[in-house]
Amino acid sequence: MSVRADFHVHTAFCDGAATPREMAEAARTAGLTALGFSGHSFVEFDPASGMNAETAVRYQAEVRALRKEYAETLPIFLGIEKDVYGEADTALYDYVIGSGHYVPLPGGGFSPVDVSPETAVSAIREHFSGNAFRYAAAYYEGLAARLLAEPRVDIVGHFDLVAKFNEGGRLFDERDPRYQSAALDALEAVAKVHPRFEINTGAISRGWRSAPYPAPFLLKRLKELSGRIVLSSDSHSAFTLLHGFRVAAELAKASGFAEADIFSEHGFCAAKL
Repeated sequence: MSVRADFHVHTAFCDGAATPREMAEAARTAGLTALGFSGHSFVEFDPASGMNAETAVRYQAEVRALRKEYAETLPIFLGIEKDVYGEADTALYDYVIGSGHYVPLPGGGFSPVDVSPETAVSAIREHFSGNAFRYAAAYYEGLAARLLAEPRVDIVGHFDLVAKFNEGGRLFDERDPRYQSAALDALEAVAKVHPRFEINTGAISRGWRSAPYPAPFLLKRLKELSGRIVLSSDSHSAFTLLHGFRVAAELAKASGFAEADIFSEHGFCAAKL
């Protein structure tokens, strides 16, 4: 069984471009074996971050209705991408992607790591005295601490999101021990509690990266720790479902993985890459 299922998918209920129905129809047309929606949870200090309580109720109802409608042709699941810096009731969801989109600032507050290169450069200059390694370390320290405090994380999302705008080493050298040490320390701590990480191709489809998250050195360490993986497109449109899965599968195999997990009515199960 090959991996033709996508579980990190966003719609117009958060920051996606398409409705859940449009995504479901695109998935069925493309021959997906399963589709999981994962709307962004709300973060109080960032009003544009995701679904508020009212929006989440409407999101849940629409996805559940589609699950019934498509029951004979496409398994559909109701997930949430829970930001570790926000609060959300995850009890009603089939699975939870735990991720962090912010770096805690030394003087208090937070800066988003995935909005734009300019935002990242500004945060490094203004809050970390121009030291990008301190910026990256603060991201990983905050992410690990928050993930470890989360009671439910079925999939760790885009673990090294801090490198979204770092193509070609624009912000920092990812080979530098200062960067790798911070990232590995965080991964090792998190993987003991939440061992399933996604290989996320979203930044490839949006033109920011040529390779998925996480970086090879992180995936190889995850394999050594007996971690699990899920392939995901982090799709925000009906045209990017399964985007880059071939590249993600090749990266996974080069890192020692022979299988990826997919979600089903019986929970997570393994599929050959």
